[in-house]
Amino acid sequence: LTLLLLTGVLTPAEALAGLANEGMVTVAVLYVVVSGLQETGGTAWVSQSLLGRPRSVAHAQMRMMAPVSALSAFLNNTPVVAMFIPAVQDWAKRYGIAASHLMLPLSYAAIAGGTCTLIGTSTNLVVNGLMVAQTDQPSLGMFDIAWVGVPTLLLTILFTALLGRRLLPERSSVLSQLEDAREYTVEM
Repeated sequence: LTLLLLTGVLTPAEALAGLANEGMVTVAVLYVVVSGLQETGGTAWVSQSLLGRPRSVAHAQMRMMAPVSALSAFLNNTPVVAMFIPAVQDWAKRYGIAASHLMLPLSYAAIAGGTCTLIGTSTNLVVNGLMVAQTDQPSLGMFDIAWVGVPTLLLTILFTALLGRRLLPERSSVLSQLEDAREYTVEM
């Protein structure tokens, strides 16, 4: 299909016509972009440059949620979370913060950030595709849903910063609880 598209045998509309929803192609392309970021060392850069040195758990949550939500507005939220998990785990370990205080806020930031733009979540793309196909409405613009998404995102970050430490459990990994983690890993 790609070869036929690139050589001009098929138009983009003809190439995508056989798919259930054209928005899903956008999601697939976004997975490729995020994979490129991972392979080029983008996660290490994220951990060092974007996250910085937190002063508290709430500060760590806010420092993490801001870039995650910004990226998630323009990339699909699932690969954004997948890209940030190893970076956030390393970051939490380096600064002595329980990763359990950061993983759920990571997911919330990605979900809330995705609600700010048309391409932020696959759901937005699918609903837009269905709306265009079944009504006389034109396609939504990139930021048409931002008037709902941005306030939701800000409330999510504020709620997490204010109540996250009290509501999220402080769990440590199984490996950190063992005296000889290497022996446990080898036995597994």
